[in-house]
Amino acid sequence: MLPKLQFTDSLSKKKTTFTPEQIPQVNMYVCGITPYDHAHLGHARCYVAFDTLARFLRLSGYSVTYVRNYTDIDDKIINKAEQLNLSIEEVANTFIKSYQEDMNLLNCLPPTIEPRVTTHIQEIISLIEKLITKGHAYVLDHDVYFDITTYHSYGSLSGKKLDDLIAGSRVAVNTTKKNPGDFALWKGNATQEFWASPWGYGRPGWHIECSAMAYKHLGATIDIHGGGMDLMFPHHENEIAQSECFTGQKLANLWLHNAFININKEKMSKSLGNAINLKKVFESIDPMVLRFYFLQHHYRTPLDFNFTEFEGIKTAYKKLCTLTAPSHTSSLPINNHDEYPIITMILQALRDDLNTSKALGIIFEHLNVIKQDKTLCHQIVIILQDVLGLTLTPISEQCDITPKIALLLQEREEARKNKDWAKADALRSELAQLGYAVQDKKI
Repeated sequence: MLPKLQFTDSLSKKKTTFTPEQIPQVNMYVCGITPYDHAHLGHARCYVAFDTLARFLRLSGYSVTYVRNYTDIDDKIINKAEQLNLSIEEVANTFIKSYQEDMNLLNCLPPTIEPRVTTHIQEIISLIEKLITKGHAYVLDHDVYFDITTYHSYGSLSGKKLDDLIAGSRVAVNTTKKNPGDFALWKGNATQEFWASPWGYGRPGWHIECSAMAYKHLGATIDIHGGGMDLMFPHHENEIAQSECFTGQKLANLWLHNAFININKEKMSKSLGNAINLKKVFESIDPMVLRFYFLQHHYRTPLDFNFTEFEGIKTAYKKLCTLTAPSHTSSLPINNHDEYPIITMILQALRDDLNTSKALGIIFEHLNVIKQDKTLCHQIVIILQDVLGLTLTPISEQCDITPKIALLLQEREEARKNKDWAKADALRSELAQLGYAVQDKKI
């Protein structure tokens, strides 16, 4: 018998028992990246969370089809291609490869399917045509817009009020739209640079892309739809409206969203200019320590990220790396073990809204007991490696000194020799932000 799992549904705002459409099959769609730059901390938190969920579902006995897309056509990609004098495809491929490298370092397993928008244009056009035929969308010149007034539950996920959006609570970019809140399904372009459609050459709007890919690969109703909390509005709200108007069925039975990462008490985002590139993070923080850091917090809990706290986090992770067990091929699923209440408590924590924080707390609380029992230790290592995705590979006692760090240390030493204390202090602060504490000796 499959275990009872409960998750907090973003739509109902309630904790609910998870029941897939076709047990034991689970279909999960998670919104992927727009590949115009390197992945950042927010991406890492999101995809570690959903990788952990997919792993846990599989170890619980479910068969999971995990779809995560690439939005490989977008204004940001077009602009970056112009800046770099590259093709749109070259830009997308470059940053998809970079992203995959980062996910591999974080030990995130590849999804079952990774569709690209550019290979689903005909599916997108067909979906738009159906929405027009059903009266949910309208053509404006060579553009197509979704009419939000035709979906009366609009705003149910995000809490936005349809009346406010109809009235125009914010300035509309296109004043000829029926309603300020109407959103683009197709963006017309007078040239042949993009794709031919019944409305002329152009390209899809952002939201319709995910609806088309989810429908093609997972059907009308999917079991789990997820992503970062920043996608709830407008992206996921618009997905719900257009998908449910297209199929006449519920888009997702369960909506899951991970919380924000804050930098200096402010939400991290590229628009604010405070998004931290993962490749920069990995200069001073081992990827497994970063994954462990995310798992120490519940996925719905906002994080205040600070480089200076990672020495303590690394020390805690090293304690887990001391656990040893025989090489194993884990048998699916992991079941409760009456002779090991610790295993039962860990699994109960994970079954209660994927509470990785509580699960890790139980492991640390009983670490000495675990080390003394080889069979128990073996089971704990399976959970840590196969469910939480922690490799438990021992990490260096000292941070590697990268060329960048070596240069900063050299510059600071020169500043101290020249008694330029202001510059020395500034460089100390910069090194601290990168996770390096500097202890001075007398000159």
